[in-house]
Amino acid sequence: MKKLLFITYSLGKSGGVQTVLTNLMNELCTKFDITVLCLDGNEEFLYDLNPKIKSVVLNSFGNTKSFKAMVLINKYFSWLPKKQNIKNYIYQYGVYCLLKKWLKKNHQNYDTIISCRYTLSSMLSTMKGINKKTWAWEHINYKMGGFFWYTLMRPYYKNLKGIIYINKESEEHYKKINPNSYLIYNLIGDPFENMPFIRCEEKENTILFVGRLHPEKNIRELVEIYSNLKEKEGWNFKIIGEGPEKSYLENYVKDHPNSHIEILGNKTKEEVCNYMKKSKILVLASESEAFGLVLVESMFCSNILISYDCEFGPASIVNNKNGFLIKHHNKEDFTNKLQLLITDEELLKKLNKSSYEESKKWKKDSIISTWKILLDKN
Repeated sequence: MKKLLFITYSLGKSGGVQTVLTNLMNELCTKFDITVLCLDGNEEFLYDLNPKIKSVVLNSFGNTKSFKAMVLINKYFSWLPKKQNIKNYIYQYGVYCLLKKWLKKNHQNYDTIISCRYTLSSMLSTMKGINKKTWAWEHINYKMGGFFWYTLMRPYYKNLKGIIYINKESEEHYKKINPNSYLIYNLIGDPFENMPFIRCEEKENTILFVGRLHPEKNIRELVEIYSNLKEKEGWNFKIIGEGPEKSYLENYVKDHPNSHIEILGNKTKEEVCNYMKKSKILVLASESEAFGLVLVESMFCSNILISYDCEFGPASIVNNKNGFLIKHHNKEDFTNKLQLLITDEELLKKLNKSSYEESKKWKKDSIISTWKILLDKN
């Protein structure tokens, strides 16, 4: 049985990468011998792994040299304008040292390595004897990483066995770096994939957002759009997630007690699924996405989609059968389409049904098959 090693930072925190990685490993472990290496020192995993999957946890925060360097920066260089960026690079150097040491001793035990973060893939691409058995599994839009990771390090992907990317927009970029590059969409998995169709009449008049409450998700713009709706009596807007924008949202709700906006915080994927089952419309206004996992998840739950046409993701998912794709930052059109949905019951019912039908294109069977073929051949 072929032995695979997946490398990531954490399975102890919630997130799209953690969800997709867990789903994939649970599906592949019947055919492959799988180990997952986590680097955050957290031995309590948030998601349930199949007992067949072995795990190794290293504490990348415990690297003595990088830790001492970060302490010195805090103590003597607190005035530096980009102190946090410098600390991040020092931390990543500590990760590199820890990872290189462990792999030098253990990589011979694995036939194939799959790196789940671009920083880790960049590190592995420089390690001779290891890079030729490593796949970079890219969960980001390829422009991320800044000067160091994008400009300096990404070209070293040419040394890797290959690249797996998750959206069509990335194809040309990655194939130029490494011709052995393949598009494989993200796996959705349970509990979403096995959902039956849910009619509008069985749902609540809820508009839903699920994601990190970070400025790049444009949650303030969504609040503005919802607030500008002229006819929304009987409707509410529920927001699931955590992040730096949460305090703004809480203050907004406090200042607008009749806004019908509810801040729900983080939820498990089962809880998210239950909220999606009850909602009718899912909204997304990101500056960019790597894929847009939440869009597909909500289709499985018979939701209608409204999303900005940001880079990387939504354009591959959203169409006139499952909702509306809006030109980026066209708040007026976004507002008008949302207003149309909540006032036109027949359109709502039509898209409710066709959105669920569209979700069938994203069933896991073909995705799992592609992974198995790729890992068998390489």
